[in-house]
Amino acid sequence: MRFALDVGDVYAVDHMRLARQLGCVEVIGHGPRPPPGSEVWDFGDLVRMKRHVEDFGLRLDVFEDGPPIEKMMLSLPGHEEQLEHFCKSLENLGAAGIRVIKPQHMPPGWGSVATTSASMPTRGGATSRAFDYELVRNAPLSEYGTVTEEQMWNGLAYFLKGALPTAEQAGVKIALHPDDPPISPIQGFARILRSVEAFDQMLEIVPSENIGLLFCQGCFAEMGADIPAAIRHFGRRGKILFAHFRDVIGVVPRFQEVFHDDGKTDMLAAMQAYYDVGFEGPMRPDHGVATEGDPSGRLSKVMVIGYMKGLAECVEKHTKKT
Repeated sequence: MRFALDVGDVYAVDHMRLARQLGCVEVIGHGPRPPPGSEVWDFGDLVRMKRHVEDFGLRLDVFEDGPPIEKMMLSLPGHEEQLEHFCKSLENLGAAGIRVIKPQHMPPGWGSVATTSASMPTRGGATSRAFDYELVRNAPLSEYGTVTEEQMWNGLAYFLKGALPTAEQAGVKIALHPDDPPISPIQGFARILRSVEAFDQMLEIVPSENIGLLFCQGCFAEMGADIPAAIRHFGRRGKILFAHFRDVIGVVPRFQEVFHDDGKTDMLAAMQAYYDVGFEGPMRPDHGVATEGDPSGRLSKVMVIGYMKGLAECVEKHTKKT
């Protein structure tokens, strides 16, 4: 596996230097801003971003976002044109050497209800994100009204079937993230990718090596999934394209993100599972815990890089001995 740090802006020199100093080999970035009036990611912008990262001795193979797909997901006017734009971006990504993207399948405005507290106390007075479904259960509908599971699955199928031929030709893989939080409905939107079985259903829409998932340990833990078992389930099929390393206490409908060594998951067993299935993609810390003097959570991510590397070294040396 390849340890990575997520960066909002690959041109932030301090982020590049920090990633390199921590022993990361890769950064996971966000795509360029399209030209005015366009949804297509420009080839020149992509190449410049990749080369800039490589100047620091790092790799940029993954974007943790993608060109918009909400018109396709919700069958809105203009969804055919949006598919054309998305496919053109795939061509540019492939030509620039970017191999994985994670488009945003979740409904518009999902982030406003993904967290019901951004400052829940945890170990030693640190604070973290938390979610309580009771606080959003009766949230008013969005401007889109009620969107059923059937509508969301139909939209996802339209997107995947339409984008796959270009993705395969361009050599770009599409990774989907679990719904965050994995509970339904919220604000009238059905949340469909909220279980291991739902991801199996998604992968059957268009079986291809170019369709997989961003395995977010936190979200799967929120579902109540057995994390090492889920890693093996998807990893043996080569479907984990990259991973978020984080943990929680509780499950939906109520949970809290915590320090990575303070949650309910056996993180050593999780790392062993990645090793056993031969996972070679990037893995990064996900979501920081706000600690003393560092409300951004950046310091906790630094701690997690060391924690991940220590677990991996332990697994590798133990596996070789046995």
